[in-house]
Amino acid sequence: MSMQAQAERERQARVILGDSERQVAEKFGEAAKTYENNPTALHLRAMNMLYEGLKTNSTIVIVPSSALETMQLGGLAGMTALSMRLSEEMKKGKEPANAK
Repeated sequence: MSMQAQAERERQARVILGDSERQVAEKFGEAAKTYENNPTALHLRAMNMLYEGLKTNSTIVIVPSSALETMQLGGLAGMTALSMRLSEEMKKGKEPANAK
């Protein structure tokens, strides 16, 4: 009987996981439609993702050059400046600008 109960718990966990995956996929689909019709929103989201990656003390962030061109960050010089600014702000113990 305990094996049956364990099998039922595992089944329920898989159903819940599957439903969660479906919900996430739907949300990603909605977001994709929004970004498709709003390149500014996509641009801002890409910049935010890059910023979030840098502010979490990542030492290396690999970004495709096409993404840098799209974000108009000036290639390596722009990335270096952004990284240095974040690093300085973190050393000073204050929250980086625009981190709200």
